[in-house]
Amino acid sequence: MTRSQYLLILSDLHIGSAFGLFPPDFQIGTGNTINLNVAQDYLWQCYNHMLRQLPRRIDYLILNGDICEGQNLSEEARMLSEVDPVFQVRAAQTVLQPILRRLNGPIYLTQSSRYHGGAGGTLDELLGERIGSVKQIGHHCIPWVQFDVGEIHFDVAHRQSVMIRYRSTALEREVGFWLERQGRRAMKRKSVPRRVVLIRSHTHAGFRMIQTEDIIAIGTPAWKIQDVYAQTSITPNRYLPENLGAVGLYIYDKAVNHQFVHVAPYLYEHPD
Repeated sequence: MTRSQYLLILSDLHIGSAFGLFPPDFQIGTGNTINLNVAQDYLWQCYNHMLRQLPRRIDYLILNGDICEGQNLSEEARMLSEVDPVFQVRAAQTVLQPILRRLNGPIYLTQSSRYHGGAGGTLDELLGERIGSVKQIGHHCIPWVQFDVGEIHFDVAHRQSVMIRYRSTALEREVGFWLERQGRRAMKRKSVPRRVVLIRSHTHAGFRMIQTEDIIAIGTPAWKIQDVYAQTSITPNRYLPENLGAVGLYIYDKAVNHQFVHVAPYLYEHPD
């Protein structure tokens, strides 16, 4: 009988942003309770719909950066529902609690962009300590997380590579960089993972996937409505994403239809 483990990937919740996910009836640092705006109410409805679709048991949880908005000095902190980073972390704990109750395994937390997570990921570190994320090289969050589930190697980072004017997407370049790194390992006669899942986020471009028999590359969607800054900046994009949401993975101990991993995205339309 083929057994499976379930892994959930969440990224770019931007809790604290006026355009990001935020729990209703949450008391912020000033003592006031925030009334969700139209964007936040829509995100909260989508998030709760996703919670109803998730398995009862979650074996692995990946939080791939920008979970909290931070003070976001790139936008001069103009689009925040809650400016206090500590209360953003508390709100993130509230948002994640229904998932943490189902979790029966480790949490991997990657470091956010500096203007969200702070220098050295200080805001991420606080969140990781509170929810008990895996501690590596002395920290609860690091820029680049790697771990194995059986024979499958997971390579996780928040940012995708910077695109230059070649006919390739950021995710395609990540696959190319992975193959290049493994080629160097093979030349040094070091072991090379047979199967790999690459996970990247950050771009807010919606769900993306590249899949071969041995490599799956996933670009995760965000939980933030596109704001004016993101629509007009050079990076990460100048358009409305195709969708919002999260990605689940069923990891099999034996191949099912020649695949060891089944990708199950939870996608919601980005409003106009």
